[in-house]
Amino acid sequence: MLSLATEKVEAAYRASYSLFDKVGLFINAYTELSIPDGEVTFRTVWKPGEQEPIRKEFDLTNNWGFCALYWLAKELFENEIGEAADPQARGQSDVMDRTNHKRLRAIATNSPTVRPDDLALTVPRKEFETEAMHLLKLARSAIIYLTIGVRFEEQRREPARARAPIQGLPPTFELPDSEKI
Repeated sequence: MLSLATEKVEAAYRASYSLFDKVGLFINAYTELSIPDGEVTFRTVWKPGEQEPIRKEFDLTNNWGFCALYWLAKELFENEIGEAADPQARGQSDVMDRTNHKRLRAIATNSPTVRPDDLALTVPRKEFETEAMHLLKLARSAIIYLTIGVRFEEQRREPARARAPIQGLPPTFELPDSEKI
């Protein structure tokens, strides 16, 4: 990647992709599933195995936020599982692997003058930016669904506390004029 703009897209891509496993780790801790951290991913938190039914912690709650996260997880690709609902998911996984472990080269066009490089995955810049935007939208959805799911769980666990009024933030502290810089 040769431009600062493309480097920023790569950083956004990497950050949004890593968010999904962080959501999985949070759900593992929040719902007390006791899955070892090294085995938790956004896809594996929902079922003990790919052929197994969904965990009872999610199946019996009617939590629409967690339900939406479960279906969102199906759109991502993992090598261990080998399938995803989104046809673009394998490509996203390959790009993520290249940005983390090897090299990704984003080019301006599909120019035949670019020499193939065994170490770099070459992708058109516009295609890479489109993929990054798609991934950012999925990450935004994951945050929204997680918020809805946690709110639902809090209401289910402690109805009185969940209905308590939300306190406003205190006014900001002002320094006296003599202490201002």
